[in-house]
Amino acid sequence: MQALSSIGTLIHLILENIPLVILAILGISFLIVFHEFGHLMFAKLFNVYAPSFSIGFGPHLLKKKIGETTYALSAIPLGGYVEMAGATEEAPEGAPHDTTLPIERTFNAKPYWQKLLIMFGGILFNLLLAYIILSLLYMAGTPCIGSACDNEQASIGAVHPGTPAEKAHLQAGDLIVGVQDKKTPSIKTLLEELKPFIGKPVALEVLRKGVPQKIELTSESQGEGAQAKPRLGVTWNIEKKDFAQAFKSGFTTTKALTLQTMGVFKNIGKSKGSEFGGPLMLICQVTQFAGLGFKMFLFILAFISINLAVFNLLPFPIFDGGQILFVTIEALTGRPLSEKARESIHYYTWIAVIVLVVLLTGKDLLRLCGR
Repeated sequence: MQALSSIGTLIHLILENIPLVILAILGISFLIVFHEFGHLMFAKLFNVYAPSFSIGFGPHLLKKKIGETTYALSAIPLGGYVEMAGATEEAPEGAPHDTTLPIERTFNAKPYWQKLLIMFGGILFNLLLAYIILSLLYMAGTPCIGSACDNEQASIGAVHPGTPAEKAHLQAGDLIVGVQDKKTPSIKTLLEELKPFIGKPVALEVLRKGVPQKIELTSESQGEGAQAKPRLGVTWNIEKKDFAQAFKSGFTTTKALTLQTMGVFKNIGKSKGSEFGGPLMLICQVTQFAGLGFKMFLFILAFISINLAVFNLLPFPIFDGGQILFVTIEALTGRPLSEKARESIHYYTWIAVIVLVVLLTGKDLLRLCGR
């Protein structure tokens, strides 16, 4: 009964936010397409024959051949794919093949370092996209989340629904300058001063349109034990920067968020899994951020693009990391893995991934985007 109720609530939430849900799905799909485009660019750089590149899957709605590659817009706008001659991954059914191709134009015939760069192409393009988005946001005055904000002023860009900040009636544009009569010149010092008061009411000194105010807030705990941090439920805002400073800050933030994401994966065995979710959680999060404005939508896309890059480093054959592992083994041993070994690894990996997705989706249904 609980599962049915959760599904019903989820459907209701989707119907209430159809435009934002569609925008979220298209945004996530764009990140995947850009990832595949990275593979395509490196394939072309090293003269690997790439007969097709598709935005989406299924029947082609539009297609145009440019040079030797057919670019297509397909019916199901969920990601995309690139086909490379001789690559270990097969393209979706219906993609063209050329059996008369010279062997030197195939992926398998290329030297190890070129294979490596082709496989890393998608990861590099996801990081590049995040860097460009974040840099442009810094030029426009950007929202900011996580450790990348540490040294900035505690200027609130958005207040998230149902959070301690909303309950305390904090507003976008508020500047938090103190806690319990102690000055907090940066977000880092603010969070340090709030840490002893997690779960307890505390007096904040706030400037609202330049007018000082006292606001009582009770923060929530994010994490456990010594790792616990106060959660307010806000997105911080950073003032506009000039061109050079914006791209410098964009690089710093991309690096910080990448290391932060890698840290999460590194400690995955120690986590209880509360910060992990499946496809529904991802769509819900992007939908919620899109509802907070276009800048927030772009910011979460940059963050997910970084996550997609790091996720693809995992050494499983359905990810780039697995293909990198395969070509590395081939380079070290002087021969590729047997077809039977590859098929077995792929088969059991897909089973594990499907089971994981089902479990995470069930968890998402119960959580219902935090409701």
